[in-house]
Amino acid sequence: MGDETQETGLAFSRALALETSARPRREVLRLPDGYPTSVYVYGPSQRSEHLPVLYVHGIQSHPGWFAGSCDYLAGAGHPVFAVCRRGSGNNVLRRGHAATAGQLLDDVEAACRYVLDAAGQNRLALVGVSWGGKLLACYAAHPARKVEVASLTLIAPGIVPQVDVGLATKLAVGVALLVAPQRRFDIPLSDVELFTDNPAMQAYLRADRHRLLRATARLLYASKRLDSMLASARPGAVTVPTTLILSDNDRIIDNAGTRRVVDRLTGGRAVVQVLRGAHTLEFEEDPTPLYQALAEAVRRG
Repeated sequence: MGDETQETGLAFSRALALETSARPRREVLRLPDGYPTSVYVYGPSQRSEHLPVLYVHGIQSHPGWFAGSCDYLAGAGHPVFAVCRRGSGNNVLRRGHAATAGQLLDDVEAACRYVLDAAGQNRLALVGVSWGGKLLACYAAHPARKVEVASLTLIAPGIVPQVDVGLATKLAVGVALLVAPQRRFDIPLSDVELFTDNPAMQAYLRADRHRLLRATARLLYASKRLDSMLASARPGAVTVPTTLILSDNDRIIDNAGTRRVVDRLTGGRAVVQVLRGAHTLEFEEDPTPLYQALAEAVRRG
């Protein structure tokens, strides 16, 4: 199913990992307001008895970054649905924009229902990386959530960042919210070395034309609203089995602060694993430890 607002040619970071299996099928999900976005589906076309997985990427990234882990989970039997956030990846319509935090959470709900309908099941596993982990943590903690979540896996989630926009930019965003809410600002993650120490993956990032480098004032404000939602969530609000996977050399995320927040949200029930590597563990020269930890986390559901 095509759409003039999308391109199909995402660059996959782990193209070699896909040579021995079927490349993902690209489908189009219509979000609640009609916005069309890509979903990359890994695994057999027939229905599986294994839990389906909704895989959510970060603020700058897109599903192509995580082709290796999606393919690994599919190889373990899980149908995997990697969805592009509105305005990101190969979406060119309203690039870098989302109206509100509520709209983003509604998009997650719609994606969950899409996965369940496609997989013919009544529950699913959630996997969120970096900023996508923050979004899914908000969704899992939200009292209005209607979908049954079997497990939640947060990979270096952007809950307590080390990197933020400067004060001058924050003031400019505040003004833009009043007079030009779709004005775009640089996302403060332009240095590819923040993501990985792997030269091959640094080259991939530099060449990635689908990487999101700028976001609107509305999206940046929506991100701050997600922070506020997590801060105000009651202790133990996340009741589903949760795994927190951190990297030991993360220059984007504050690991200690993130652990404290996740511990509060889950009432101390989260399983925590720390793996060797930089922020995007997917980009390690050997990402097998991430793949194995992720498969184990999904199975906990």
